Amino acid sequence: MRKAICIALLVTLALPALAQSYRGSVRIDDLAGRNRFSWEYDADFQFIFDNREFAASNNAFIPSGTMNTLVFAPTVGFSIQQSRQVHHRFAAGVELAYDLGSKTWAGLFREPILFYDAHVQTERGMFEAVAGIFPRRFMEGVFSEALFSGMYRNTDRNVEGALLKWRSSRFYTELLADYMGPDRFQLVSFGRWGATQWLSLGWAGSYYQYASAVSRDRVANHLLNPWLRMDFSARTPWQELSVQLGALASYQRALDDAAYPSLPLGGELKLTARRWNVGLSNITYVGGNLMPYFFMRSAEGGIYGTALYFGTPCYNRFYDYVELAWIPQLSHYLSMRIAARFHFGPSGFLGWQQQFSLRLSLDALRHRDTALGRCL
Repeated sequence: MRKAICIALLVTLALPALAQSYRGSVRIDDLAGRNRFSWEYDADFQFIFDNREFAASNNAFIPSGTMNTLVFAPTVGFSIQQSRQVHHRFAAGVELAYDLGSKTWAGLFREPILFYDAHVQTERGMFEAVAGIFPRRFMEGVFSEALFSGMYRNTDRNVEGALLKWRSSRFYTELLADYMGPDRFQLVSFGRWGATQWLSLGWAGSYYQYASAVSRDRVANHLLNPWLRMDFSARTPWQELSVQLGALASYQRALDDAAYPSLPLGGELKLTARRWNVGLSNITYVGGNLMPYFFMRSAEGGIYGTALYFGTPCYNRFYDYVELAWIPQLSHYLSMRIAARFHFGPSGFLGWQQQFSLRLSLDALRHRDTALGRCL
């Protein structure tokens, strides 16, 4: 597996040079203005508040608690403008995070940040490649809560691996390889095609191989989510009036214990209405248990839980949640979100959340056309 990861990183580094040499897609510039070197710096600030109250369901699926965290990620590096079409950037830094009220600076330095980011502009679209240790927010795909919960995205904020992205006028896709430890890795794919002004088709998928660090315990957990989305807001004062229908098909198997794999299947319906930057969404799932091993014990005796599953553990038979959110359009480098979520299961009301987030990106202010992790 390590050899495969190394090969993938080498291919990622070589792709911009290959794209530059492909004369049919990339226009060749004059020698003047090429290979311009410049120093770079960035500072990314986030404030994350998420209060969860699930006493109504005895915290059976989602534990009650409050996340109130400041995150600051400064980086320094350099960039090389190889040509008008090809831009390379290298960055190194550290993620600092402080949980408000903790009264201690222990654990302030969370993770190192070290990555290479390249943009390649062709006549057909934009290609971007990222490799190293980089923020998870570089992923631009929109994923079901069955794949990645909001709690997971807020707590596991960085990826160790590689990310490839491509955007054209009507199509966007990305492929992520995340290496989590010895024999633990995940491949994540997302794609979206705008068939018409109001209709889009796409998919999201995850291939995850779990392995224990101290035993032979191994579990395969794969999930595919094809979807269809219709947005009827064109020529109306609404910002969004959409209906999204998707299927969730999973293959799971405890390789050393289960003789047969688990193949849960279900459907998810998402309805969204948004105007004046205020949105109301309702997401409903009906189907099998997408996390059958969640409460099972591994060979080491611990519950698989969030080590095996990264989504919301309510996707079983019936799950519904309603979200009311205000997302004002402050600027391209400053974003804010205020939301309330209400969760329901087969037995009724499960609990609710109050959320607030604020993010400022210095890099997006300084480099709007080639912002880090954004295939524009």
